[in-house]
Amino acid sequence: MKMSLVFQILLYLLIFYLLCTLFMYLRQDSFIFYPTAAKHEGQSYHKVVDYHLQRGSVDLRGWLVNPGFVREKLLIYYGGNAEDVFLNIEEYQGIQAATLFVAYRGYGPSTGKPGEAEFFADALAVLDDMDNTYVPKEIYLIGRSLGSGVACHVAAQRPVRGAILVTPYDSIENVAKSHYPWLPIGQLLKHRFVSLDALPLIQCPLLVLYGGRDRVIPPERTENLIRHIQGEREVVFIAKADHGTIEMYPEYWQALLSFLNRGASAGQ
Repeated sequence: MKMSLVFQILLYLLIFYLLCTLFMYLRQDSFIFYPTAAKHEGQSYHKVVDYHLQRGSVDLRGWLVNPGFVREKLLIYYGGNAEDVFLNIEEYQGIQAATLFVAYRGYGPSTGKPGEAEFFADALAVLDDMDNTYVPKEIYLIGRSLGSGVACHVAAQRPVRGAILVTPYDSIENVAKSHYPWLPIGQLLKHRFVSLDALPLIQCPLLVLYGGRDRVIPPERTENLIRHIQGEREVVFIAKADHGTIEMYPEYWQALLSFLNRGASAGQ
């Protein structure tokens, strides 16, 4: 009788676990991607022009800040999984460089459905479009959170002057395992974003910025990425910063601007 009761409890627990696993598998896209809805039509910022690239049936849209600098220095920004990149415009207007913010497919004014392979292909197409159109002397990549994986992929595939990785990870799989150790993440995950695989192919210097109080991407995931960087790197650790506040610390902007202006400093 007791064995029968124990068996029933174990069976119910197993069924519950399998249902949770199925739920997480079917809903994983909504856990990884949080598309923003605001389209920001008719923006009126000074020295900001709209950007558009057609990729098959998908429209990629964004904004080019300080277009007058685009032939000298271009920054391309890849945002986090829930970030409205449009909201960064004011912060980058004061930088002596052009900055391109493109909404991921499925985010804001861009059409399509989010996905790892799609993000990677879109990012390469956008860089190639800007490079062919304006031929910038210097191109830098800035990837924040989820976007750090996109920046790593692009830096591994295209020659750029440098890449800035903000709160980056070694892989989304490892991040997910940190949050859901009870799930078979390796068998469930469709979008892996393995930045570690891109590192051996990256030829440019890297700047890594991360915080000690990050609960979204645990510091150990960033530190594992840092250990695998083979080329030139600079690391800035801000102990009190968390995932969403790191840009509020002066050390963040000091490091970012210093990294972007290394060439100018060396030439003086």
